[in-house]
Amino acid sequence: MGILGIIGLIVVLGCFGVMSKTSRILLSILLAGSLYYWYSISAVFHGGSGPDMGQLQIAMTLLSANIGGFVVAAVLGMMKKGSTSEAHYAARKKAFFAFLVKWGAIYAVYAFAGGKLIDLAMGEDGVGWLFMRVWGLYGFIALLLLWLVFKPKKAA
Repeated sequence: MGILGIIGLIVVLGCFGVMSKTSRILLSILLAGSLYYWYSISAVFHGGSGPDMGQLQIAMTLLSANIGGFVVAAVLGMMKKGSTSEAHYAARKKAFFAFLVKWGAIYAVYAFAGGKLIDLAMGEDGVGWLFMRVWGLYGFIALLLLWLVFKPKKAA
C-alpha cells in the first residue's frame, strides 16, 4: 500500500469518526447490499458473458450511492461538530440540502438530456447513459465554468 493509500485510509477512518451512528449503520447496510448485488452479477463467479447493460447501470448507481452517501454523511458529521448549537446545525443542514437539491436537479437534467442526445447520435440505447456516467461530470464542470466566465455582469 503506497503513501496515497495510507492517506486515503486515514481520511476514510476520520470521516467514519465524525459520522453519526445512524449514518454508519445505514452506509454499512448499503455497502453490504451493494457487495451482494455486485457478487450476484459477477461473471467471474458464475461463468457466462458478464452483466448486461441494465445490471451494469444498477451496479454503477449503487457505487454512486455508496460514494455520495459517504460524502454527505461525512459533511453532515463535520457540520455537526463545527456547529455552536443545535439551531446553528439545523440552519447549516438546511442550507446544505437546499444546495444539494438545486445542483442535483440541474445535474440530473443535464445528464439525462446529454445521455439521450448521445443515444440518439450513436443509434444505440445505454451508450449515452454510460458516457454521461463516466465523463458527464467533467462536461458539467466545464459548462458551469464557461457560464460563470461569460454570464452578464449585474449593474451596480
